[in-house]
Amino acid sequence: MKQSINKVIFPFISALILAACGGSAPEEPVAPAPEPAAPQVVTPAPKTVQKPKAPVKKTAPAPKTTLNAVELTARLKQWDKKLATLETAFAQNTSYDGVEVSRSMGKLFYDRAQNRLRLDTTSPEGDLEQTAITDKKDIVILDEAGNMVTTLSWTDWQQGQPNQALFDFGNYTALVERHNATIKSQTDKEAVLLLTPKEGEEYQLLLTLTAPDYFPQVLAITSDLMTTKAVLKQIQKNQPLPAAVFGGFKK
Repeated sequence: MKQSINKVIFPFISALILAACGGSAPEEPVAPAPEPAAPQVVTPAPKTVQKPKAPVKKTAPAPKTTLNAVELTARLKQWDKKLATLETAFAQNTSYDGVEVSRSMGKLFYDRAQNRLRLDTTSPEGDLEQTAITDKKDIVILDEAGNMVTTLSWTDWQQGQPNQALFDFGNYTALVERHNATIKSQTDKEAVLLLTPKEGEEYQLLLTLTAPDYFPQVLAITSDLMTTKAVLKQIQKNQPLPAAVFGGFKK
């Protein structure tokens, strides 16, 4: 009987002792709370910087490559007014109905200030054959040695020349004014201007004008079946002329 009571009292006393000491029954271990996650730093996407648009360049208009007859005659007058001196080689031939009847070559000199023009005719080998010097009033013809052969009036002599335009440098403005002008053909490099007289004798004068100043390099005149053509080469404009080039001219 005592033993049974002791079995009951001992656990009861133990419970009182634990209660007096503030004890309690052991609890199950609690898992620690997870640490808060570190805040995610969101990097903003880089802003796209728009480059300023380059200003649109306006395309310059293409230079005019063709001229009408009025513009071409204006160019003729421009260089004619600016022409102070001229030295050029020339080759000229005359044909009748397509058959060559004469040929000549040589050099031409012109000085506006002195109103002098000199024409040296040479052989195919380049030897001087004859010289004509004029002030466009009188003309003196010299032989290959420089001796005077004869003197003529400019008007009489010029009328006997099949291609008077070859000797009209310094007077092309007046020449153009006496003619009607149309364009025969034209490219970027040259234009062929057709001149026909406004009155008087009927003929056609063709001037092949070369860019950029449209100076005539080929002069051809056709009357009936006769055609005379002069081609200018080694053209030197507004350059000093050889000394005493007009020394043989004496009135």
